[in-house]
Amino acid sequence: MNYTRKRALLACDFCRHRKRRCDGKKPCSTCKDSNADCVYKELPSDRVEDASPSAVIDRLARIETLLEQQSRQIYQLNTRSSPGSYPPSQADFLTELPQQHDYIPSTAVEIDPGPDSPQFLIPRNHATLVTTLLSMPLLRDVLGEYPRDFFYQIEENLPLPGHLSCLFDGHLIWPPLDPVILDKLAESYFRNCHPHHPLFAPSTLKVWQTELLEARQLDKIGTSICFCVYALGAICSSQEGSQKRNEIYGLEYFQPALKIMIRDLVWSFRPNINTCLALSLAASYFSHLGKPLQSWRMAQFASRMFLTLVERNGSLMQTEFEDMEVRIFWQCFMTECDRVADLDVPRSGIEPLGDKMPLPHSTEPRDNENHIYYIAEHAIRRLLNRIHNALYGTEPGHASSYQAIVADPTVLWQGLSLQKLLSLSSELNRQLEEWYNSIPEYLRPPKGTDPLPNDRARVLRLRYYTAQQLIHRPFLLLTVSRRQEYRSPSHSPMSGSDPFMVPVPVVLEKCQVSINSCITYLYNATEMINKRSPYLWMFSQGCLACLVMLWLAENSVALRPSVPTMQHIQSAVIANLRQWAVKDSSFEAEIHILEQLVFSDHMDT
Repeated sequence: MNYTRKRALLACDFCRHRKRRCDGKKPCSTCKDSNADCVYKELPSDRVEDASPSAVIDRLARIETLLEQQSRQIYQLNTRSSPGSYPPSQADFLTELPQQHDYIPSTAVEIDPGPDSPQFLIPRNHATLVTTLLSMPLLRDVLGEYPRDFFYQIEENLPLPGHLSCLFDGHLIWPPLDPVILDKLAESYFRNCHPHHPLFAPSTLKVWQTELLEARQLDKIGTSICFCVYALGAICSSQEGSQKRNEIYGLEYFQPALKIMIRDLVWSFRPNINTCLALSLAASYFSHLGKPLQSWRMAQFASRMFLTLVERNGSLMQTEFEDMEVRIFWQCFMTECDRVADLDVPRSGIEPLGDKMPLPHSTEPRDNENHIYYIAEHAIRRLLNRIHNALYGTEPGHASSYQAIVADPTVLWQGLSLQKLLSLSSELNRQLEEWYNSIPEYLRPPKGTDPLPNDRARVLRLRYYTAQQLIHRPFLLLTVSRRQEYRSPSHSPMSGSDPFMVPVPVVLEKCQVSINSCITYLYNATEMINKRSPYLWMFSQGCLACLVMLWLAENSVALRPSVPTMQHIQSAVIANLRQWAVKDSSFEAEIHILEQLVFSDHMDT
């Protein structure tokens, strides 16, 4: 029997702004009851999107309103949370702004974006993986063949640390519950982990901790949440002292926490938001360990449970989310998008909701600065998804396109004219600068390599240079590839008019931006890969990608003068990665690749 719910193709403005169900009548019943003007946006007559590059540019321009709304939201936060004048609450923040989100029914498999909501999702088989760069012919000659899923295979085969690999052997072993120690671990969590993923306030944890210490039955999901917090606090506080970095801290708390949440995930037949929260914290713990697949798996479990909760409520439009639920959604969204970008893992279905979900409120007045950083990072993650979609997606359904990209990523852009590629990159770069300028000035990280006050500012700066490098990467790769072809004896010199073979000034300018963004990324990322954070593995992959790009540029006659001496920063990256490089790990493989990339010493030259 089909229970598909009928709904209006396009909600009226009143219903959409107030997140109410619209029956599509003129006037609709909601407007009648509220005595409001019932106004509908004009329904597009043609819902079939053109896939040509010029049409992609048009669609990119249409989503400018999303960035404009983000700018207004961050500005509103800034006016309410300027230094020294924090408000008691931001609970009414979203309701004061015009809402442009259409709340629609959703499932874990497929989500209809609606006629006026273009979706820019990270495409499957996209060409932004580090292993796609390693498929460049010039690199294959030096490094040999690397399969597309090289790092996925490594992480898949790497055993978990400690006793996590034999999780269900024996009974639960409870760690000592000393309130003094637990308070210190919780304090470490809120100092080091909470700013990156503010899921709840300290007062909320205090309630769970009180229940834990007074409970007779410990194996409940609340215990799992508390133990994850203590495990994260332990792994972060370990790097504040003199302990060895290759030791894993917090396992005595994390092992029982993981055992409880996996039991609830498998045998609890009603989705529970607290289980989602525990899984999200577990994803963060694995991220701090530099375990991308385990982190993604925990986040995927949480995502699917969250989507099941939405389905049980009928639709997003009918659901009034608690703020913690919104925060769990965005934690799942960020983790999954980062893993899809770096490993092209399977999707849970959470990503398409990124343009539909409301933003969270601040957990408490003193947390407002972290809250602004948090929202700004959501915005650039969505912009990064658009960059993946617009510049690095293979043609859907065509295996030949995918196989060609595996052999040489530059085939993605060889069918585009220089003008079309310039238009695409210019529009994306304009959106990037708009995002950057939307951050309040007193929190906006200055461009470059000047010291920053905290890791949250460093993350935003690294996200900015990641986006800038991806936007301009095609120009550098095409220039390197065409020059390599030109040097080949079998190549005819008749193609001298090719703007990438003999780079014209505008191409050289774009290549220079790509080179500069790679260098700036490296100088900012070395500090972040020297300590545990939820970005450890992702930033290590970013460093590898940037050094590969710079090596390609140095081996191009046209681009070599633009690359400075890289030996010092290469050595610094390798030294920082070495402390995490256990046997057969991704970090060890990254070091092996980097040690084979020999940069010239410009002083000797």
